[in-house]
Amino acid sequence: MSRKQFYTVPFVWNKTLWVMTFATFALWIGLSCWFLYHAFVDEPATVALFELIVLNLIMLPTIILCEGFAPQRLEIGDDGIVILRRYKSVVINREEIKSVEYISKLAFRGAIRTFGVGGLFGYYGRYYAPALGSFTLYATSFQNLYLIKKWSGESIVISCAEPKYIEEFIKD
Repeated sequence: MSRKQFYTVPFVWNKTLWVMTFATFALWIGLSCWFLYHAFVDEPATVALFELIVLNLIMLPTIILCEGFAPQRLEIGDDGIVILRRYKSVVINREEIKSVEYISKLAFRGAIRTFGVGGLFGYYGRYYAPALGSFTLYATSFQNLYLIKKWSGESIVISCAEPKYIEEFIKD
């Protein structure tokens, strides 16, 4: 029986992520409707139209960029781990990996986001936590978290909806 070359695991959103993403869209739509309403009701409609344009010039690129860089799926194979994203996937070759270990969400106590996204389509970017140091996070939930340490000193934390595939990757 031949062994499968790689496994594809989707990033599964937790409830908090669904709520935060929905709330962002609801706020965007609600504010847009509010500005449109004032553009048609108020006499000097130029202020409301200007606010509507500024809002959409900020929100539209933000949503496009956040969705494009959000983690979509993991490909776990013999050669390494690939974090698939719409714009630029992250490839971690097996030769680059020093260790892979399970970590609990308690390791994130006191964590701060230094550059990244904390709830719109995912949790990703650069973070710092006292227990982990500086690391790059690609997650859509804080369950089944794995710390990947590279020989270069870089640390990457990923969430995996199906941990059996990561465990199989670690054993090989």
